[in-house]
Amino acid sequence: MAKNTYDVIIMGAGLSGIGTAYHLQQECKGKTYVILENRESIGGTWDIFRYPGIRSDSDMFTLGYSFKPWKYNEAIADGGLILNYIKETAHENGIDKNIHFNTKINRADWDSNTNTWTVTCYNSKTKKTVEYTAKYVISCLGYYNYEKAHRPEFKGEKSFKGDILHPQFWPKNYDYSGKEVVVIGSGATAVTLVPSMTDKAKHVTMLQRSPTYIASIPNRSLLPQNLLKNLPDTVQYNLNQPELMKRYFRAHVKRQLPKGYDIDTHFTPKFTEKPAGYRSV
Repeated sequence: MAKNTYDVIIMGAGLSGIGTAYHLQQECKGKTYVILENRESIGGTWDIFRYPGIRSDSDMFTLGYSFKPWKYNEAIADGGLILNYIKETAHENGIDKNIHFNTKINRADWDSNTNTWTVTCYNSKTKKTVEYTAKYVISCLGYYNYEKAHRPEFKGEKSFKGDILHPQFWPKNYDYSGKEVVVIGSGATAVTLVPSMTDKAKHVTMLQRSPTYIASIPNRSLLPQNLLKNLPDTVQYNLNQPELMKRYFRAHVKRQLPKGYDIDTHFTPKFTEKPAGYRSV
């Protein structure tokens, strides 16, 4: 069984893993590290997710690396741009040379006598088990289960004649032209899918359990980022005026809906209801 010894083991070659490697190189010069990646490519989430319209749900000026400012105009960027950004960062800094691909982590054991970790992996290409040892292990695996995503079962779905897809396992070149589509959920993935599928689908419906605040805004930086950085967080993110933002979202939706539409029922989230004893501070 082959064994490799490093100062640091980084789990995962996604956005976080590449960023962690950069800071290790800058702040801990001379220390050795390896990045263990189960798949055969860099990018993690931004490489595996291929559903229509895949993009970030946070602006890239703050989600991106501080040492490599996001220079594209798109604040909410599509997955392809983000993937290129990660790969470019890894290549520019020589990080990609320290990635071991096709390496699935099976277990990690701590030895108090030697103060070291032993990480046991399986290489899917060589079909061999490999052990890595290090003083430190940093997990950058994220919170997705790439092999088995959360998938609720619905009563009667076996009798459904159409296709049931999960965005995480979107079929390559899937043709939804002329189809009637229902997207279950109203989170970031659903908000991305619905408008992206209207180009070819006959009709697209979002099915939500409860409303979400939603607004259409330009996918561009409206203020210079250097100016924003000089403002306090409470100004940048409007943390002190939730009622003001609530009125903004409601007014925005109201302008786009037919007169007399029930905004309170269909476009006001339940979490905005004030509990008994609530007092504004």
